[in-house]
Amino acid sequence: MDYDELKDDFTQAWYHELFRRLREDGYEIDLINNHRIYANIYSGDALVCQIDKDNELSGDWSGKVVKRIAEETAEYVFAHKTAPTINCIISGMQQMGYRKLLAFNDQILAVKKIREKGYQFATGYRTVLSLNHYILNKRYCDYSKACEDFAMRAGLVDQDKLLNEAELKVIYSGLTQLIRIDPPQVTFEELTAIGQVLNKINFSILPELNLRLSLTEANNHELEELEV
Repeated sequence: MDYDELKDDFTQAWYHELFRRLREDGYEIDLINNHRIYANIYSGDALVCQIDKDNELSGDWSGKVVKRIAEETAEYVFAHKTAPTINCIISGMQQMGYRKLLAFNDQILAVKKIREKGYQFATGYRTVLSLNHYILNKRYCDYSKACEDFAMRAGLVDQDKLLNEAELKVIYSGLTQLIRIDPPQVTFEELTAIGQVLNKINFSILPELNLRLSLTEANNHELEELEV
């Protein structure tokens, strides 16, 4: 393929994945494909974004959600197109079609295109057999979650500086007891800061941890079925 053919091949693959992701999130796609606009993207009856003929997004009156999905899909679709294939095993069985996105400290982030289901991401580790032989033991439908897991496994994030769910619950309990002491032992400014921490733990961090665990279990079950 020459450059223009490669560019067109990537663009079409990106559009296919981008529109699949957007439809999953409830958006509707109207292909215009005229001299100026390629597609309009709607949330309900509201036009939230347009993609022009130069593949540029304009508008995005949706809190930049479409822009984030567009950038993320472009990143992993391009990486999949250009990444080398690997030899890998999942649950003791040889797998085909996985490509290496990132590798560090004998850990790997890999990707595979699953028919019409989008992309499957997996993390694992290199065996001692060869430089290109890996065991993949965690799989994801969510690219960002797969990247987070790879960063943790590869040592790019210091796990000693992170708090687990049990530790967060201890902090939450301690702060809750502190602000209930009568007479108050904290200033108004400290109380405000504590309230922000409690809200962050209660409404952001702990639900995210629980959701991540449930999604991991669901993804593993779902993707096992896809590969049968």
